[in-house]
Amino acid sequence: MTLARKMVFSTVLLLTGTTVAQASTPPVISGSARFTVLTPRVIRMEYAEAGRFEDAPSLVFATRKQAPAVDATISHDKGWLVIRTSDVTLRYKEGTGVFTADNLSIASVRSKPAFSWHPGQKDSANLGGTARTLDQVDGDRHAADNTPLDLGDGLLSRDGWHVVDDTGSFVFGDEKLPWVHRRACQDCTDWTFFGYGHDYTAALSDFAVLAGREPLPPRYAFGYWWSRYWNYSDSELREVVADFVRYRIPLDVLVIDMDWHRTDGLSSEHPQKDVNGQTMGWTGFTWNRALFPEPERLLQWLHEQGLKVTLNLHPASGVLPHEESYGRFMGELKADPAKPLAFEAADPTYMAAFFKTVLDPLQHMGVSFWWLDWQQWRESKALPGLSNTWWLNHVFFTHMQQQGEKRALIYHRWGGLGNHRYQIGFSGDSIISWASLAFQPRFTATASNVLYGYWSHDLGGHTFRDESDPATRRIDPELYIRWMQFGAYSPIMRTHTTKNPDLRKEPWRFAPAQFDALRDTVITRYTLLPYTYTMGRKAFDTGVSLVRPMYYTWPDDDQAYRFNGQYMFGDDLLVAPVTAAAGGDGFAKQDAWLPKGDWFDVTRGRAVQGGRTVSGRYRLDEVPVFARAGAIVPTNSDPTRSVANDDGARTIVVYPGKNQQAQLYEDAGDDESYRGMAFARTSLATEWSRHAVRLRIAARDGQYAGMPTTRRWRVAFVASSMPSQVSVDGQALQRVGGDAEPKPGTWRLEGRTLTLQVALPEHDFASAQTVDVTWPNDAPDVDGLASQMRDVREAVEWLKSRWTEFGGIPDELSAAAQADRLIDYHPERFAQEVAAFRSRVRKLDESLEKAGVPADMRKQFKARMP
Repeated sequence: MTLARKMVFSTVLLLTGTTVAQASTPPVISGSARFTVLTPRVIRMEYAEAGRFEDAPSLVFATRKQAPAVDATISHDKGWLVIRTSDVTLRYKEGTGVFTADNLSIASVRSKPAFSWHPGQKDSANLGGTARTLDQVDGDRHAADNTPLDLGDGLLSRDGWHVVDDTGSFVFGDEKLPWVHRRACQDCTDWTFFGYGHDYTAALSDFAVLAGREPLPPRYAFGYWWSRYWNYSDSELREVVADFVRYRIPLDVLVIDMDWHRTDGLSSEHPQKDVNGQTMGWTGFTWNRALFPEPERLLQWLHEQGLKVTLNLHPASGVLPHEESYGRFMGELKADPAKPLAFEAADPTYMAAFFKTVLDPLQHMGVSFWWLDWQQWRESKALPGLSNTWWLNHVFFTHMQQQGEKRALIYHRWGGLGNHRYQIGFSGDSIISWASLAFQPRFTATASNVLYGYWSHDLGGHTFRDESDPATRRIDPELYIRWMQFGAYSPIMRTHTTKNPDLRKEPWRFAPAQFDALRDTVITRYTLLPYTYTMGRKAFDTGVSLVRPMYYTWPDDDQAYRFNGQYMFGDDLLVAPVTAAAGGDGFAKQDAWLPKGDWFDVTRGRAVQGGRTVSGRYRLDEVPVFARAGAIVPTNSDPTRSVANDDGARTIVVYPGKNQQAQLYEDAGDDESYRGMAFARTSLATEWSRHAVRLRIAARDGQYAGMPTTRRWRVAFVASSMPSQVSVDGQALQRVGGDAEPKPGTWRLEGRTLTLQVALPEHDFASAQTVDVTWPNDAPDVDGLASQMRDVREAVEWLKSRWTEFGGIPDELSAAAQADRLIDYHPERFAQEVAAFRSRVRKLDESLEKAGVPADMRKQFKARMP
């Protein structure tokens, strides 16, 4: 006889913290076994004698009772308990004791590929998670012993399932700042099964509901961070900031390493121990007033420049008698000042006093958030088994969150599963090498498999191998530039380096072409900031991080797993960073796998058919980036402005191809209200036809404190021919000629980039706008033309520097090199200028030969046009 009943598990959605609501329908209990359906794909399985089940939230599954209602059918069939959801079927042989391969199984209902799991089954195709740190890692191996870096297991597997073993883990109490406690039953089985087939994003979404959302960092965190391990003074930091302004390089976060505080006794050759047994000099909470005579005034000045400031902390020594805050700290604890206390992060009384008397006053002085640099004992001494890194992340982040003044942010290493709730990550002191650069894209993307979506790397690398020759420890400009390019398309863009006077990474210290390339990386970062911030919100909503592996979207294609050095940067941009040195011709070779479908090569300005691997040659300032055909990407109109100086002007970049949709997300930028309803979205959509495109900009939906009431936007149609008409809301706009900057209500086609810039009339956000562009039926095809014009320009420049005949280069060659200028001068002759350029290009070799250019030089000239 089969007895079946349908149960609906209903929960309440909570937005912050780790407090959880109670499910309206209890879990299914069979003897000493308890099963809880959390989502259609996720089931919690517990086995506890005498019913000692754990109801408190665990450190990993802090929000598991926030899942939406789930339909589950419960039946008892010939001694078997059967639980069915839309996605999985669980079977347990009742009364047979602890879980084994013989009495428990879970099988897929509709997943592809299908799976059938039982206890003891090996997850043989796990796709990895992340590691605590890249300290002293060269490539994907530890420099000390050449062993591979272990990324551990992530939530995703090509087998289609994964089990998180939460047995014996710590749990949260119900304190205001939820504190850690041991479970009542340490050896009672507590497994959470995820079954998703190849629907990887569904698994990540489930985990976000059960373990907490991936927070959206403050908007300024998506800007550029300057960091260097150096004993800067007040004056020197002001000079660094002034140089960023002078060279028009935007900056939002200034990181001050450990020399902000006294480091007395610090010595690499003769280290000494303090009263708590820790190496002297690393821990400090008192400003070094020899370097910073009046830190309050420096912090005030930095904030006036629009900068956020973070200070480095190594708190392992605790608060010692020489600290200015020592008396307040010991008084708060009512402790004997003659007996300094050891640091213990798991002691709530100690930590409350630590924040109140030591750290909070520094934040009130002007410290924006903390760079926590824990490198000492791995586990709590008070609660063995509790990771200090994990717990410090929770305490610091949650304390700042509960202060309620600003959006919470912590900058520290990865502590383990569940630490995704406390972003962002500091990946540590990686080795400077091409191998390290080549590994970091994969490392960053793979971390998304545990929702750790905001790794921050020491761009350019931190230090050299210990055995390297000190005389060779110099920055390789090419390696640094390529690392910065990866940084522009990373979750966080931050430079850092060890304390070495020869490792200077300020862009203005490099040769002109290298400076331009470095500055361009930061400008690219700020150009894309509205897009990256929008994708950051999507990560909060869905669990799908900004930087994600290719197999999230193309799970059934083997190439998506093989090409692990490339990744999707948000929904619409595929990035394949250059991670190897250029050849003798100055071009770096890089392959990229393009999934099936239509793509647009952003670097080459041309449409590309997917379903294949494409090979490219890239100049020092070029990055292999491919947009989905028709992608709509919101950007900043003036990327030289920092987040603090953002004027709200946006440019909607539209790539050619096909109909697409997108959104622009906005909020106040630095508070926790985004977790509620204090945000706004603007929907964007295109409709393409053979000779026209329409962009619909919807009215803004939502509201938040301080939001602007009018929009000053532009639209940039990439790879455009000269249109016959541009209109907004049915009103034709006027074309501006030459290289004049279009004013609101006008448009211009840029000759150099062949980008149609449409400056929209100023408009109320509460109303929609429609932009229409029409091209002549005989408009010339400009696919790849902008890139070809650059190739000719740069090849001609190269030739001029090597061929010094007094007669100069041929007239036709000079005209070809200035095709973009001719288009700007004569936009009404666009079609003729394009035809003339292409004719000249076809005759390049003939023109060179006729002018007497040697054959070997002609060959090199042609090779410079990839």
